[in-house]
Amino acid sequence: MILDQARAKLKKLTDARRIDDEQITVTCKALSPEEAIGNPLHEDYPIQLGKERIIEAEFLGKKGQAFSDAYFNYKGSVKDILSLSLDTNARRAIFVASLNAILAGLGEMPEALHCKNDDLMRCGDFFAGYVDGLPAGAQKILLVGLQPRLLEALVTRKQVRVCDLNPDNIGAVKYGVTIDGPEQFAGSASWADAVFATGSTAVNGTLQGIVAARPDTVFYGVTITGVARLTGLRQFCYIMDAKGV
Repeated sequence: MILDQARAKLKKLTDARRIDDEQITVTCKALSPEEAIGNPLHEDYPIQLGKERIIEAEFLGKKGQAFSDAYFNYKGSVKDILSLSLDTNARRAIFVASLNAILAGLGEMPEALHCKNDDLMRCGDFFAGYVDGLPAGAQKILLVGLQPRLLEALVTRKQVRVCDLNPDNIGAVKYGVTIDGPEQFAGSASWADAVFATGSTAVNGTLQGIVAARPDTVFYGVTITGVARLTGLRQFCYIMDAKGV
């Protein structure tokens, strides 16, 4: 399992520095949209619609975040985090946010913190440039997880399909594309020349299946930063790229 691989590599790092008894505090609260992403121009982001929350962990003065639809408050040592069961979205969210914070605290990467305000629009523009740089033959794109700015960039450039877990989105038409449910993923993954998937898949339990179907998937967003760094998954994230991760 990919999260188990990440856990094993994180343990090697923490064992080498003998820090498994250091305290790590994970603070989970229902951030307001303004606290989470500031005041962006658009109002169609999932966190503004109340579907997800940001889980934030802190270690040695550095923070890491992860998106999740489930959460609870937690405080424990690095050893506790490394032994945490990963059988629910809430536990996976704590583990992934903590992993991001620990790697930042160890100086292995910048803090994985969600962008705010105008950076959300810049992310869409940056993604458009990324898509323009794909090989000429990559004309069919699957987007796993509805991210409005990324979809906006894709529909003006490529043939697009979108799969999403949110029942409020499934069947809806966004920017001219009908949103499919998860049962359409396998067929769309075979159809696509390239796949972009939300890094929240590391929390919602779908990461393993996506990588099994398409090992070349590019995962977007800050949630998956630490996992991608430790396991070699491909990642697109404007704010992390800007920090030089």
